[in-house]
Amino acid sequence: MPSSTILLLETNPDAATAVERPLVGIGYQVTTTADPNDAVRRAGEFALVIVDVGSGPRSGEDVCREIRGTAAFSAVPVLCMCQTDDVEERVRYLEAGADDVVAKPFDPRELEARVEALLVRFQRSRDLAPLALAEDGVPARRSIIACFSPKGGVGTTMIAVNVASWLAARAPGRVLIADLDLQFGQVATHLNLKPQLTVADLARDEQSLREPDLLRTYTVKHEGGLAVLAAPGTPEPGRLIGPDQVNLLLSTARTAFDTLVVDAGSELDDRSLAVVARAEAVVIPIVPEIGALKALHSLLEYLTEVGSAESTATFVLNHLFAREMLSMKQIEAAIGTQVTAEIPYDPGLYLKAINEGVPIVQGAVNSAPARALGKLASLVSGIREGAAPASDDRRGLLGGLRRRG
Repeated sequence: MPSSTILLLETNPDAATAVERPLVGIGYQVTTTADPNDAVRRAGEFALVIVDVGSGPRSGEDVCREIRGTAAFSAVPVLCMCQTDDVEERVRYLEAGADDVVAKPFDPRELEARVEALLVRFQRSRDLAPLALAEDGVPARRSIIACFSPKGGVGTTMIAVNVASWLAARAPGRVLIADLDLQFGQVATHLNLKPQLTVADLARDEQSLREPDLLRTYTVKHEGGLAVLAAPGTPEPGRLIGPDQVNLLLSTARTAFDTLVVDAGSELDDRSLAVVARAEAVVIPIVPEIGALKALHSLLEYLTEVGSAESTATFVLNHLFAREMLSMKQIEAAIGTQVTAEIPYDPGLYLKAINEGVPIVQGAVNSAPARALGKLASLVSGIREGAAPASDDRRGLLGGLRRRG
């Protein structure tokens, strides 16, 4: 497939010509359709999709959301056209998963620059981290991975940190972990970091919530190449963060980084539901303990009622006890679904990793837990387990401007 192929969804013939002309003039091959169903069906055949829907039963946001809801199209950038320069309309497109938004009336030079920037950025993403292939050969990479459990103390943060660290080793500077456990999030502790800024500070800066480069200034770089957006140190600042801000954060972070790993904590509220709804993969740790299994069973029933897709969930059995308390058959019967992965018991390795602030996949790479966590990271991200860590002599100096003030 040529890198210059573009699919344009445009319901207005005159408007289609206005978009096509400057792009064709600089060498792009533009295919136009007025049918939203056709655009959603064919999105994976093109290097970029432009969505411009001015009228009809389905909005441009609906079409964008459908494209973004298809895992096979995760490597295809989507540029949406706003009918006005209204900020709220732009935000709705970003929340629907748009990678960039251009408002009408637009300058052809701006459109050309936005299209070229998206194509270059997504090509770099593909070069940095090879995509795993599904059985039909279609890339199945997932860019938003959430870790959530309805019960604390089951290893949610440990798993999130190690999954993110494994991914960052293969694409330094291109992976962000966001700590949205807004009670007492511990991602920074697991990585031995003392960030000056947190997600609560970001939430108060509306412009930075919308601009990828500004959002980056609120992150701190771990020496392993992982960007970290830390939780506030106390619960009070976190209470000011609502689901709209979470959705905007996810949209902008997805533009700024190739992969976003979210520690969504263990509190089921509008914010964690927003994360679960947007995630392309949801890691749910479980432990062989009746109370935790009952809580999980209740969570699954609730998610079914509200319409969240259980198909994105990966259930991970974290062996916290030296002796088996329940069999796998009993565990799967209790939660009513299959357990996909297991993290083995170790008497001291997990505690050592947390105390030293060094993830297991970095500090004990040949251990059984590290191998299991790497396998899990590969499974939920769609990146081949055999993909070698990137070599970068600048590790520790990578990316991430620190905001001074």
